[in-house]
Formats: sequence, C-alpha cells, structure tokens
Amino acid sequence: MGTKGFVRLNAIWRMLELCAPGHKRTLKTHRWWVRWNGRTFRGLPKGPGRKQNAEVRFQYVEKLVAVLGIDRDCAAGAFRQAL
Repeated sequence: MGTKGFVRLNAIWRMLELCAPGHKRTLKTHRWWVRWNGRTFRGLPKGPGRKQNAEVRFQYVEKLVAVLGIDRDCAAGAFRQAL
C-alpha cells in the first residue's frame, strides 16, 4: 500500500462491514482484536484514552488487510486510496 497518514476507526469499521461481512471485533486493554475468516489481527490500536473515533496510522490498515486476507481492491475502494 505504501500510504502514509492516518485513518479514523469509524472508517476502518465501515470498510470491515463492507469487505469482511461477519467479522468480530473485541476491545482489549490497548488494542482491538479483529477476527474474520478463521484469522485474527491483534494489532489495531484503540487510540489514546477513551477516544471512540481515534486516528490510526494507515500502516495498521495495510497489515489488517493482509493478515485477514481481505480483498485489497475492496479495501482500497472503501478508503479511496491505493492499497
């Protein structure tokens, strides 16, 4: 993907609803765990404090897409960025 910058958690959740229907997400102490298609991504930061719509580095989204095996074209369309 090679894109720098940040993306809001709400945008990530919308992308997952579109591209990974039936996914499960669990909030742990410092990170979100996302499960889909028999795989788990444990590295999505929750953001500082109790912020509900935190900004996350786009690099985490790249890893999320790769680990869960989400279609890159679908994810790219959801963010309007090249993945």
